[in-house]
Amino acid sequence: MNFIQTGFLIGGLAVAIPVLVHLLSRWQVRRVELGTMRFLQEVMQDGAQRRKIRRWLLLLTRMATVAVLVLLFARPYLPETIRRDGDRLRVMLIDRSASMSMPGQGGRLIDDAVAKAKDVAAELGTDATILWAWFDSSVEPFDGNLARVSAPRSVVGDTNYLAALRWARDRVAADSDAIADVVLLSDLQQSGLASDALETATLQMPKHLPVRVIDVGRPAANNLAIQTVTTTSKRLSPERDTLINATLFNFGTLPMEEIPMTATATNGRRSVRLKKSINLPDGQAQELSFDFGKLEPGTWQVTVQLDVEDDLAVDNRRMTAFEIAQPAPVLVVDGGSRDGAQLAESFYLAAALRQTSRKPEQSVDAEQADDDGRQTTPRSGLFDPQVVFLYDDALPEIHPGRTELVVVTDCRSLPERWIQRLETYVSAGGKLLVFAGDGSNDGSGGASAASHAAWQQSGLAPGTIQTPMRSGAMPFRITSVDSANPMLSPFADPQSGDLGRLSFDQILPVRPDERTAVLARFEEDRPALTRHRLGQGDVVWFLSSADASWGNWTTSPLYLPLVHQMAGDLLDLTGEGKIRYRSVGDRRDLSTLPMAQRASSDPAALRTVSASTVDTESLTFGRIGFEQSGGALYVINSTAKESDPTRIPVEQFTEHFQITPADSGTSEVAETVQGEHKHELWPWFAAVAVVLLTAEFSLANRTSA
Repeated sequence: MNFIQTGFLIGGLAVAIPVLVHLLSRWQVRRVELGTMRFLQEVMQDGAQRRKIRRWLLLLTRMATVAVLVLLFARPYLPETIRRDGDRLRVMLIDRSASMSMPGQGGRLIDDAVAKAKDVAAELGTDATILWAWFDSSVEPFDGNLARVSAPRSVVGDTNYLAALRWARDRVAADSDAIADVVLLSDLQQSGLASDALETATLQMPKHLPVRVIDVGRPAANNLAIQTVTTTSKRLSPERDTLINATLFNFGTLPMEEIPMTATATNGRRSVRLKKSINLPDGQAQELSFDFGKLEPGTWQVTVQLDVEDDLAVDNRRMTAFEIAQPAPVLVVDGGSRDGAQLAESFYLAAALRQTSRKPEQSVDAEQADDDGRQTTPRSGLFDPQVVFLYDDALPEIHPGRTELVVVTDCRSLPERWIQRLETYVSAGGKLLVFAGDGSNDGSGGASAASHAAWQQSGLAPGTIQTPMRSGAMPFRITSVDSANPMLSPFADPQSGDLGRLSFDQILPVRPDERTAVLARFEEDRPALTRHRLGQGDVVWFLSSADASWGNWTTSPLYLPLVHQMAGDLLDLTGEGKIRYRSVGDRRDLSTLPMAQRASSDPAALRTVSASTVDTESLTFGRIGFEQSGGALYVINSTAKESDPTRIPVEQFTEHFQITPADSGTSEVAETVQGEHKHELWPWFAAVAVVLLTAEFSLANRTSA
């Protein structure tokens, strides 16, 4: 018997009240000897025994009444065990990971699993409820009509037994009155397991829920796998040879000789194919390099493939991609004169951007002279800065297609007409990086006086620009950083660089607009680094100077990486960039999908679909290959852990997850399931309380003290 309101059981202490009343009543009795009453002694002794029995009955009745009232308020109930015809539930979990594509007895292993699942489902007849689901790295339920269940054509995901069993546990818990069991059909690949302690603590499968594990795997498998395909960088120079490194692993028990491999690189207009062969001992890995030579600029997609037949074909090819590009042209706009180039703001910025433009093995002797006699280096890095001095030179024509990034070294040094040209450039899709300054090097004799107003009117300013502020005894420091932003994510780890070490003697206060994202802040919540969109382009402001005039941060080791991060992020060279790597089963970023496709990606609409129309690509990456989405190229490969064919026995599987194994020889469930239905007993206790109160009233009137 259980209780709904267990707190009322404390009231059971009130049972002591009748006992106390009884004892106190006995102490108050005074015995007085009366001579005239002695003749009645014999008569009184005859009724004394009966009165003593009635007093004890009255005490017990009162104690029982108090106890029954306490139990009545506690609302006792009995949990019912329900077993009705047709109230049976079976959860069928079918593994559709990549290893299930291996050859089986009737086709593939997944075909064998589906055939066996139909037999097991038919054991319960037509009155039972059967929930069907595929599982790999995630679980996907489907309509389990026996006549229409068929294996999917493509199986490329990785195995996650914990996700499958957790899903089954939750489905059974949602229908707790049913007599349920779980059937899992898999090749029991060991790579689908994690640590014992982690999975057992996370799962906590009920002991009364039996799980039948059916092994449809192969006793042994022969598999060669391409584990990785890598390049030195996502962005490569056209002046260097392009090398692709592929790592192979032989999971079989025999050595393989003269394994043919093909590597194909294509940019949509031209394809380059290379062939090689390799010898690979059993149980070992080796690396093979493909040299494609110098490739023309563009985005190249590479497929490395094994030209062999083994038990698992999904890992016989692997893809990668990279971009062949010249260093990004960066126009550095300096409002000063070329005569003071060594002291100008652009000197520090151009030097920082140019740090990556020289090959490591290249010496200063390799520098070449341009038409103006200035020393240059072959363009082979990320940025190719070109400095324009507005006091001496005219601002060249700028267009997003030719100039990928414009850097303004001093916002107050630009005349209003140049600000208007930058507005047109950014609105058309250009990228702009602006540093604060006092305009002392503009050479225009006061042209900077109205520059802040011109920036605000153009929409290029991050908000309302205020008067530059000087620090007092202590310099300004960056106190908070949005480390989740790709521009500043490298600085999340203090070992990579703590921006709080930078100090500034002067800053440009700004009250940001709602459209402006503040990526870093000085003390008192003052913006230090902002970013906002204008038209189709982006604008980033660093609210201190680019040189040493407002602080000595240019001499810090953090100056170079911070400048590179700001410029690189505007050019999509930070974070994942334009080329992104994914595995089959990874979830998509729905914000990059078109609105029509995003609407069709509602998870609720995909909960129950037929097996013949299983397609979760609108939510996850479901196919190996290349996919262009949201301005980025996604490279989708199978997960490397599916290549390992090592298996575990059923007994070890059940012990690993601490589940109750079902008897595979019978279709009946080993134990019934106790439902949560409560059969309340309060009407009976109420009736008993009425009877006890009546008895107490009767005994109290007939019993003297």
